[in-house]
Amino acid sequence: MTEPGVLVERDGRVTTLRLNRPAVSNALNSAVIDELVDRLAEVGAEDATAVVRLTAAGNRAFCAGADLKEVGALDGVDAVRRYFGGMARLIEAMERCPKPLVAAVFGYTLAGGMGLAAGADLVVAADNTVFGLPEIQVGLFPMVVMAPISRHLGRRRTLELAWTGDRVDVATAERWGFVNRVVPVEEVDVGSLAYCQRLAEHSAFILRMGKEAAGVFPSLPASEQMHYLREMVGLVALSDDSRTGLAAFWAQRARPGS
Repeated sequence: MTEPGVLVERDGRVTTLRLNRPAVSNALNSAVIDELVDRLAEVGAEDATAVVRLTAAGNRAFCAGADLKEVGALDGVDAVRRYFGGMARLIEAMERCPKPLVAAVFGYTLAGGMGLAAGADLVVAADNTVFGLPEIQVGLFPMVVMAPISRHLGRRRTLELAWTGDRVDVATAERWGFVNRVVPVEEVDVGSLAYCQRLAEHSAFILRMGKEAAGVFPSLPASEQMHYLREMVGLVALSDDSRTGLAAFWAQRARPGS
C-alpha cells in the first residue's frame, strides 16, 4: 500500500498537514501538490480546526522544492504549465485558507519549500534551517514562489537569492523578518505544535477575520484602508465571541484582588 504524500494529524483545534516524502527531501511532485491543495480546502472548511500547521516528515529537509525528476520528464508546454500551474494553485490555496497557517520548517527549506514557508502566515524554524532559491543552478527560475517571497523580503533580496542561488541561515532569515521564531531542531515539532495550540485558544472567528483583514488591506489605496479596517473591527466587535470575551474580562476585573 502506497503511503500518502500528505499526512493529516489532529491535536485538539490544531490540524497538521505533514509532507510525507522524506526519502526525497519532501520534494513536491504533482500528486503531493494536488493533495495539499485538497487538504487545505478541507481543513479550512472544518469548524473543529482553528489553526493549521504545515510541516514535514524526516529530519533532513522540510522541503527541497520541486521534484526535479518529474520536472525533467515534462514534455511540452502544456505539461510544464500543468506542473507549475499546480504550484501556483497551492500558493493560492494557502492564501485562501481562512485559518491561520503556521509553517514549521527545518533543515533544507529551498526553492518551492521556501515558497511554502513564505505562503504561510507565520513561520517557526529549527535552528538548522537553511533557506535559498537554487533553481538557477539547474536551469530554472523561481517564478511562482517569487511572488510570496518578495512580499516578505522585498524585490532586491528576492532577486539576489534567485540570481545567485545562495543559501542563507536561519539567523539571517530571522533578521530579515522571514521567520517568527527559532527553536532548537529537536524541539521544532513539539514547540511549533504548542505555538499553534496557543493561537487556537482564541476565537476561531476572530482569528479568521484577522487573517482576512491582514490579507486585504495592504492592497487597498491608503485612502480606503482605514474605512475597510473600521468595518472589519465592527464585525468583530459585534460578534458573540467578542461579547463573551469582553464580559469575561470585566467579570475578572470585578473580582476582589484583581
